[in-house]
Amino acid sequence: MKKTYCMNGYTLHLIPTDKFKTTTISLRLQRPLTKEETTLRSLLTFVLISATQSLPSTQLLSQRLEENYGASLSAHIVSKGQSHIMNVTTSFVNDLYLPQKENLLEKQLHLLNDLFFNPLIKDEGFDRDIVDTKKKELRERLQANKDDKFSYSLDKLFEYMGQNQPLGISSTGYEEDLDSITPESLYQYFLKCIEEDEKHIYVVGDIDESIVNLFQTCLVFPNHDKHYLSAYTFESNHDGVSEFIEKQDVTQSKLNLGYTINCDFTNEKHYAMTVFNAIFGGFSQSRLFKVVRETHSLCYYVSSSYAAFSGVMIVNAGINAKNYEKTKSLIEEQLQDIQSGHITDEEIEIAKILLYNSLKKTEDEASSMMTLAYNRDITNRKESHEEYIQKILNVSKEDIGLKVYLLPKYNFSKTYGLFTTCFGSVDTTFVPLGQNEMVKVPDGIAHFLEHKMFEMKEGDASDEFAKLGANTNAFT
Repeated sequence: MKKTYCMNGYTLHLIPTDKFKTTTISLRLQRPLTKEETTLRSLLTFVLISATQSLPSTQLLSQRLEENYGASLSAHIVSKGQSHIMNVTTSFVNDLYLPQKENLLEKQLHLLNDLFFNPLIKDEGFDRDIVDTKKKELRERLQANKDDKFSYSLDKLFEYMGQNQPLGISSTGYEEDLDSITPESLYQYFLKCIEEDEKHIYVVGDIDESIVNLFQTCLVFPNHDKHYLSAYTFESNHDGVSEFIEKQDVTQSKLNLGYTINCDFTNEKHYAMTVFNAIFGGFSQSRLFKVVRETHSLCYYVSSSYAAFSGVMIVNAGINAKNYEKTKSLIEEQLQDIQSGHITDEEIEIAKILLYNSLKKTEDEASSMMTLAYNRDITNRKESHEEYIQKILNVSKEDIGLKVYLLPKYNFSKTYGLFTTCFGSVDTTFVPLGQNEMVKVPDGIAHFLEHKMFEMKEGDASDEFAKLGANTNAFT
């Protein structure tokens, strides 16, 4: 069971397990995601783990890791909703499995301390040669992302869809901003991160609380009380559907669709949305894969993903350009079909099995265990991994799509049927029945749904009901 400790300048989380012969430490630094800082932060992850005052080159640092029984050290950047996360990770053999005690935990903590508090500084800035080398590496990586059309098209979707919002900011930075970064400006930004970033440290391995004293002694950050928001529900600045087409000389076109969903990781609808995505396009057994790819052979690949920290859903497909309209139409058709409640019990069961297996697999991966724990910690979700899985398994058909009721009216000669959706209110902001959180829906959605309720591909459902002697009405 995870245990948490308030330390000097950070929160320490211990996750004891005897599944691994290694101990893994992950230091995660969080601050708001901004366009002005994203390239600085991305470059910093490259420079930070390159050298220290006592190990003034990448070669010497690598040699020290090798001496510590092949310990690893890495850093990467990721965005989570409104936040930009820098993750520094080291993994090394647990002393329990060595011929003699080597105090590797203490040695790696001293190394982490040196990375942050004894970096290689020259003339009030990071070493210029290292910065120039890492600038080149980052530039090459950013260019590689542009050359990878899958990544490029997805980045463009977020850029257009999330204009002037965190969703539209690249977490890896911008090539055009690299030239303006100096060793001095990067170092000043680094000092700012040490002072202001919200910090969490996770330790996974065959450990106990006795190691807390080591952290108190070996790793101390400046105290602060900052807490930054991460998960949020994205609201589009665009009216209606926006379409962007970019023509390039490629053999395979990329189709990306972005949807606002009025749901994020902190919302109680998150569990139903997770199951919905699994049914729609999250796995190889999903609707999109089976209908769009296998039945109609319209794409090379197709899938959907639920970005829980940004509150959006994305559909990706590799297509022949001539099939663009047909593919898009079929994707929308499957989406509307599920929204209308046309989901089989078998589909729900398969989705839950696949999600269960995927979530249980994370228990065998130290990095996944830390990430899942971190997601809950920065959003203040008080639930265990087992409780989270159970909530996924408890999702019902009514949570995913249309709700249908038959209302008995005693002493009446008529039968009443009631169809309801999760939307609808005289107000656009309200607390849904059976929930505790306030939700906001777009203006006019209730009136829109009243008209859509009886819409058919051909004609109007009200006319068909009338032929049977039935009356129809829609109301909010």
